[in-house]
Amino acid sequence: MTGIVGLIFGRFRPLENKGMKQFIAASLLLLGLRLLLAKPFWASGQTRWVNFPTDISGSTLYLFQNEFVLHFGLFDMPIPFPVLVAWMTALAEIVLPVLLVLGIATRLWALALLAMSIVIQLVFPEGFINVTDWMNSHALWMAYALVIAICGPGALSIDPVLRRALFDRNTQAAM
Repeated sequence: MTGIVGLIFGRFRPLENKGMKQFIAASLLLLGLRLLLAKPFWASGQTRWVNFPTDISGSTLYLFQNEFVLHFGLFDMPIPFPVLVAWMTALAEIVLPVLLVLGIATRLWALALLAMSIVIQLVFPEGFINVTDWMNSHALWMAYALVIAICGPGALSIDPVLRRALFDRNTQAAM
């Protein structure tokens, strides 16, 4: 399995080459990280909709059009295409946490949530380390996303089933 498919559904040999106890512990840890990463995005997504997926809230549109600004240190920039970005963000905050927790194309969605965390950091620079609510620190979200993107979802996900069903069979048939 090579290319982009290998990057998304490939194995992480350092975890798989351990004993069964370590493999189970790592899979439970990765499930916990997926839940921790999904939680703040899901919670935010719940505030963005009047009626999912057809009616985004007026407050969400207002925030993206009038309040949210990207802070680049030396200069600030309004959100480009705010209505489109509001819709994409609202959809992503509902859909990506579900896919992440289920473990479907997990690495890809972890990278997408990493990118969202970086943009959120640009909008709210004070949130990198949140001393009053450390679980909502952008640094933690980025760390969770990086670990998941590198290690994959672990055995407690749909990705290994998809890999075996779709890709390992094709590799064996080609031999």
